[in-house]
Amino acid sequence: MSRKRIIRHLVLPLIAPGAIVWLYFTPKDVYGCANRGYMALAVVFLALLAAIATAYKGITEKRHGETESANWWIITTLILLSPLVLLVGPLG
Repeated sequence: MSRKRIIRHLVLPLIAPGAIVWLYFTPKDVYGCANRGYMALAVVFLALLAAIATAYKGITEKRHGETESANWWIITTLILLSPLVLLVGPLG
């Protein structure tokens, strides 16, 4: 596993769930209740757009026979879908 691949497929996508958790633990007095909700929705929307793009990239890689690369893109997609799960589930 190369360092570049770990950063691209694991570290960078983990920013989105980290932002959701950070917004959850931010006091209401800092941003206000409505603004925190809007920021959380913006993070989820951007993460979903990125998840669609990475899923497409993973499918394209799989069609070209590059299964290892496709698996990394699918992992990235799952990480990028986690903010939606956090927003709807335990942090919602």
